[in-house]
Amino acid sequence: MTLVIGHIALIQESKKQWFTLEVIRKLREKGCDAVGVFAGECREPEYMAELEKRVQQYGLNGQVTFLGRRNDIPDLLKMIDVLMIPSSFEGFPLAGLEAAAAGVPVAACNVAGAREFIEVSGDGVVFAEDNVEEAVRAIEAIMSHKTEMSEHGRAFAAKMSNAEYAENIKDVFLRMC
Repeated sequence: MTLVIGHIALIQESKKQWFTLEVIRKLREKGCDAVGVFAGECREPEYMAELEKRVQQYGLNGQVTFLGRRNDIPDLLKMIDVLMIPSSFEGFPLAGLEAAAAGVPVAACNVAGAREFIEVSGDGVVFAEDNVEEAVRAIEAIMSHKTEMSEHGRAFAAKMSNAEYAENIKDVFLRMC
C-alpha cells in the first residue's frame, strides 16, 4: 500500500518542507512505499531549488510532487493519508483543521498551536522538533489508529464549523441577558 504524505503550506523555509522530505526518505528506507504531495505557493525560489536538489539526492524523483498554489485543497486532502505540519512555529494550524474535516490525521511538530490542535482534536500525533525518527514513529502510530483519529478529527471539525460557532455565541449571549 502506498502511504501518501501531504504538506500544505507556503513553500518557505519556516514551513520545513525539507523535514517532510527527510521523513519520506526514512519511511522508504524502512520499506514503506511513502510518497509526498506538497501544495503551496512558492515564496522563496532559492529554497525551492534546495528542495528540488534534495529530491534528486534522496532518489525521490517520481515519489514527490510539488503542486504549487492550489484552490482545490479539499480535493487534495481526499488523496492524502497523513498531513505533516513540521514547522517549529505554528499558531492555530488551519491546514490541520481542513485535514480533520476531511478525516485526515495530522503528524505535527510539538509546538504551541499544533500541539494544542492535536490535543483537543484527537486527530494525530506530535513529534519533537526536527526529530525525523520521532516523526516516523508518529506516522506509524497514526496509521495504526487511522480510523479512530479520523473520526475524532471529523467530530472536532464539526464543532468548529461556522454554524456551530454561531450557535455557541448565541447561547453565551442569551445567558448573559
